[in-house]
Amino acid sequence: MNTPASRYQPSPRPMPSKPPPLDYPGHFEVRYVSFNGGIRWKRDWVNVSIVCAGEYVGLEEIDNGVWNVYFGPLKLGRLLEEHMRIEGANGKLKRRNPKPPQGYERPEKPLAP
Repeated sequence: MNTPASRYQPSPRPMPSKPPPLDYPGHFEVRYVSFNGGIRWKRDWVNVSIVCAGEYVGLEEIDNGVWNVYFGPLKLGRLLEEHMRIEGANGKLKRRNPKPPQGYERPEKPLAP
C-alpha cells in the first residue's frame, strides 16, 4: 500500500510570487483599502475589512447613494451612503456576537500577578 508521501509530485506550474492585480470595469469607483481596513468615501472613512488592507476594492453604483462593494469578483456587501456603512449579504448593518450554546460556561480569566 502506498502512502500519500510516496505518491506526491510537485506541480509543474510555477507559483507566482504575487497574484495579478484586480481589474474592475470602467464604471466602477476604485478605492485603496488602508492598513486599518477602511476606505475614504465622500470625505469620511468607511470600514471594509482588515483582510482587504493593502488591496483595492471596486464600488458599483446601483441606486442613488447605494453601491455594491467588490473585492475582485467577490461581492462583499452594499455601501449605504445614508449610514456610511457597508451592509452584509444578509442586509444587516451591524454584526452581533452570536449567543453561546446552551450550557456553555465562560472560563474564568486568571488573575494578573
